[in-house]
Amino acid sequence: MKKVLYIILIFVLLLLYGCFKKDEPEETIQCLSDNIQNLSTENSTEFDPNDEYYKFAWHLKVQTNLFTLRNNIDKNADLNITKAWQITRGKGIKVAIIDDSFEPDHEDIKDNVFSSYDVDEEDCDVRDVSPNRSHGHMASGVLAAVGNNQKGVIGIAPEAKLILIKQIANDDAKTIKAFEYAKQAGARVVSCSWGSESVSEAVKSKIDELYNEGIVIVFAFGNEGANFDLPNINDESELDSVIGVGASNESNDVAYYSNYGSNLDILAPAGEIGIPTVDKMGPYGDNNQLGYVDDSYTFFPGTSAATPLVAGTAALMLSVNPSLTPDQVRSIMIETADKIGLYYDSNCFNIRYGYGKINSSKAVLRAIDY
Repeated sequence: MKKVLYIILIFVLLLLYGCFKKDEPEETIQCLSDNIQNLSTENSTEFDPNDEYYKFAWHLKVQTNLFTLRNNIDKNADLNITKAWQITRGKGIKVAIIDDSFEPDHEDIKDNVFSSYDVDEEDCDVRDVSPNRSHGHMASGVLAAVGNNQKGVIGIAPEAKLILIKQIANDDAKTIKAFEYAKQAGARVVSCSWGSESVSEAVKSKIDELYNEGIVIVFAFGNEGANFDLPNINDESELDSVIGVGASNESNDVAYYSNYGSNLDILAPAGEIGIPTVDKMGPYGDNNQLGYVDDSYTFFPGTSAATPLVAGTAALMLSVNPSLTPDQVRSIMIETADKIGLYYDSNCFNIRYGYGKINSSKAVLRAIDY
C-alpha cells in the first residue's frame, strides 16, 4: 500500500513540475515565425503616415479608435507593416496590375503611375467609360496609393511604381499580351485580382516564362467559399509559378468567402467590411464608403483586395534584396507567416489558411539577408 501511495505521490509531483516549469521550451513543429531576429529600431522613428483615412486602415495597422471598436476589429488582424516601412516603402520596384480599368489621374495614384496600356484597344488609355467599374483602380490603391500626402489612403508599397494594364476581354491572346507588356515595362511583380478557374496551357506557359525570368506573379484565390481541389477547377492561383492568395478577416481568422484548397499559399487581411482604398473621383465607382470616407474613396473586401497586399509585400522585399527569385519570395512569405486559426499539419499547412497570414515586416526583415 505504501508503495502504491509513493508512486502516486511521485506522479503528482511530476505533473506539477510539468505545469509550472516554464524555462525549457517544448519540442514542437516550428511553424511560427517568432524566432526571426527583430529589426533594431531603438534609434528609429516609426513612420506614421498623415493620410486622412489611415486611421481606418486596419489591414496595415490596427489602431485604437471608434472605427475599430464599432467594427470589432481584433488587435492582431493587421499584416504588421510598420517596421517594414522603417526600412523600405518600395522605391525602385515596378509592379504591374492586370485588371478591368483604372483611373491614373486620381489624386492619390497619379504620382505613382509609371506606364499604362489597354490590351483590348492597343493604346494607353486605361480608363473606363462605365461609371461603376473600378475593380482594378481599387486594387491599385491598396498596392501603391501615394503615402504621407495628407490625402485619402496609403498603399502597402507607397513608393513603388505602377504599371497599369487594362484588359476586359476574356481572350488568351490578350492575356498573354498583358503579361508580355508587364515584362517589357520592367515589372518585378504582377498582381492579378482575378482568375478563370480554367487556365489554358498557353497562358500557363506565359506565366511560367515570367516566373523563370524572375518576375513574381500573384493571383487571387476567389470569393465563393469553394474548394479548389474539386475536379475541373484549374485556376491561375493554383499554378506552381504563382502565389495564390486568400483573405483573412477583422477577427484575425479566414474570411468566410475565401476559396481554399491544397494550392493556397497565404492569406492577407481584406475582411468583410473591406479595407480603405481609392475609388473613382466623385460620385461614381464602387460607392462603398460606409459613412467613413468621401466619394473618391471606398472600402474594398475580398481576395481581390488581399492580392495587392501580397504583391506589395513582394515589392518591399525586392526593394531590399533585388536578387530574390520568385521562389525565394514565396518561401520567405511562408516561413514568416502568422499561423492564425487552430491547426496546421507537419508542413505548417492548413487547407483553408494556406501557410498562414502574411506578416509583411517579418518577410521584409528575412529578405534582407536571405
